[in-house]
Amino acid sequence: MASRAEIQTIFGQFEKAHSRLKEAVGMEEESDIKRDAVIKRFEFTYELLWKTYKKIARLQKLDYFNPKACFQFAFKSGLIDDEQLFLEIIDARNRITHVYSEEEAKKIYNFIKDKALRAFAGAGKNIRATI
Repeated sequence: MASRAEIQTIFGQFEKAHSRLKEAVGMEEESDIKRDAVIKRFEFTYELLWKTYKKIARLQKLDYFNPKACFQFAFKSGLIDDEQLFLEIIDARNRITHVYSEEEAKKIYNFIKDKALRAFAGAGKNIRATI
């Protein structure tokens, strides 16, 4: 069973990763290096978020073992406002892992800037209000 301290620890790591992601997105110079940094920081942020949800579920004596199930739990628990957007985030994360091309990297980078960054901010706000 997860403790509140464990949730706060991993959530703190998520908040730091999210902050670093915002920092990378906010860099003025557009370059391949910036794009790659944003994508990598997106991956870290994603991983820490679903693991935060996993710990929150565990505190409620529920076990979920994959990101999709954890995000569905979070939506049903009111920790996520837009389930469809998080399904798109899962898809983007999977595309990074399995199909990597210049064109795909650009699409994912734009998705992160335009949608995922705000979704992570909203998720963080909802978690903060809960723990």
